[in-house]
Amino acid sequence: MLINTSLEEAQMHIINHTPRLSEESISILMAVGRISAVDVFADSDLPACQQSAVDGYAVADEDEKGTDKYCITGHLYLGDTPQVLLELGQAMGVLTGGNLPIGTKAVVPHEKVEIKDNYLSSMELIKAGNNIKQAGEDYVRGDQLVARGSVLDPGVISLLAAYGKASISVYRKPRVAVLCLSRHVVPWELNPEPGQIRDSNGPLLSALVIQDGGIPVSIKIAGKDDTSVKTLALDLLEQADILIITGGTYAQGSNEARLLMEDLGAELLYWDVPIQPGSHTGAAIWKSHLLFALSGNPAACAVGYQLFAAPAIRTMQRLTLRLQSVKARCTNGFPKKSGSRRFIRGHASWDEEGWKVAVLPGQKPSMISSLVNCNALIDMPAESPLVEAGQEVSILFLKSLY
Repeated sequence: MLINTSLEEAQMHIINHTPRLSEESISILMAVGRISAVDVFADSDLPACQQSAVDGYAVADEDEKGTDKYCITGHLYLGDTPQVLLELGQAMGVLTGGNLPIGTKAVVPHEKVEIKDNYLSSMELIKAGNNIKQAGEDYVRGDQLVARGSVLDPGVISLLAAYGKASISVYRKPRVAVLCLSRHVVPWELNPEPGQIRDSNGPLLSALVIQDGGIPVSIKIAGKDDTSVKTLALDLLEQADILIITGGTYAQGSNEARLLMEDLGAELLYWDVPIQPGSHTGAAIWKSHLLFALSGNPAACAVGYQLFAAPAIRTMQRLTLRLQSVKARCTNGFPKKSGSRRFIRGHASWDEEGWKVAVLPGQKPSMISSLVNCNALIDMPAESPLVEAGQEVSILFLKSLY
């Protein structure tokens, strides 16, 4: 077990001990945002044959006399398969997306033609290939349509449909449960009594898990009933791939969360990482299930999730997404020095001068206001002086799958 280790060492330890989830086949209608478990290749050209890109007339080459008039021999409708060859000096009506007769040189839009006595004249210069969707111009047989481990976006769903794929194999979504060890916390939908507070961490973590492609399965609070905390934790572990424990990481020198992990027989991976907020944090593995201990303070809980739990949720789905680090201009500064490495909640945006980030209000670990509109963490190294307005800082973008 690593004790008081660096953030990067803890993250690497998590990745190395994170199990990868199994595959499942689902309808492409439900596949957006999921992670492909297979490579998919084109089994034909797309489009399969020449098609018209506009409503208009397919024209062949000019006749032997070189006249600029074309005899209209008929009209094709969507779904028709041309049975005849378009010969020199002939034209045929076509619709957008419809198949073209053999011998088509170009397609002239209907608004660019004049028709008299069943003969067509073009009002624009006819160039070979104009307004024709060539066979295979989008994809050709053998092209890779989907890469294993890629996120399926709406464009990919459309592509799979174009190739007649009704389903696709994806990695299963991680199931995540939350257990709160803070005895003065009550479910968020209840009215707290004096000395109690509502649970905001459970819904917070549930939302973050969904953003990262996981499934929140249960939120429990270790209250003052007859059920032991160990029994409650074991029940949650039966439902979930990951158990996130909030609170109880440091109380008058004792670590209730760590003691719970040890009582379960879990293998501790690390404990304590010198960061602010939420340095009292740890992780363990129990029968291929991951356990994370995060601070009970909302802001510290959110930061801990992004730095420790989120990488595991992504890794379980075969993703290698890491928080992107860029330089940004801090617009309003931060008035505190930092002894240990500190992560300040901020809102990043782009202007003509590049990336900028504003420090959000409410930077205490217990305050929720710094989580509203938070899309970046300002990464302050250990022993950093205060941040001046206009100073360049490093930020980590908080990205989701969706």
